[in-house]
Amino acid sequence: MSKRKVKKGKILLLLFIIVALVCLGLFFMKKKKNVKPAAIQVEVIDTIDNFDYQLNDNETEYYNSLFNSLKDLLSQDDYDEEEYASIIGKLFLTDFYDLDNKVMKSDVGGTQFVYADYRNDFEKGAIDTVYKSVESNVYGDRKQVLPVVKSVEVSDIYSDSFEYNYDIDYDAYYITFDITYEKDLEYPNSVTLVLIHNDDKLEIAKMETN
Repeated sequence: MSKRKVKKGKILLLLFIIVALVCLGLFFMKKKKNVKPAAIQVEVIDTIDNFDYQLNDNETEYYNSLFNSLKDLLSQDDYDEEEYASIIGKLFLTDFYDLDNKVMKSDVGGTQFVYADYRNDFEKGAIDTVYKSVESNVYGDRKQVLPVVKSVEVSDIYSDSFEYNYDIDYDAYYITFDITYEKDLEYPNSVTLVLIHNDDKLEIAKMETN
């Protein structure tokens, strides 16, 4: 066999190997693109004993600080109930209007602070209004710009009677809050909440945007 034929055979073999490697690389790149990332899983990372409050791992740094303040307050034997009401309201509004960390529109924030008998209706109402346009982020690929709560401050607070479910709480808390967002997307900046007593807990029985 001539040297020319041997050389030509080696070149053809080398070309075949290169083409095979390119095709194999393209195949794995295409396969990798078609593989969906793992679905987002929200987990509970902290709780407050005797009150059943839970902290999830997807909450903001601000929400975490509020939760820790509540935990410290409720660990005291004789805590300030007005302060308790204020922190509950801040936690509720932060979680409710912080839509950016919600995986889907059914993940209504703040429901653990709502009066138990009103909770289901509250969730349905929120899904039909505030949460209606929230796109799914199950795989972490959402591009939608959604509000992030920066801070919540009390602007007014007083105690008065409140009638609900054929009952009356004579010491319900009426609290007005001012909400600041990371970016103004025209969500409510002032909200008034009514908190009532449910055994040892304070729960939100009414919400009004101002």
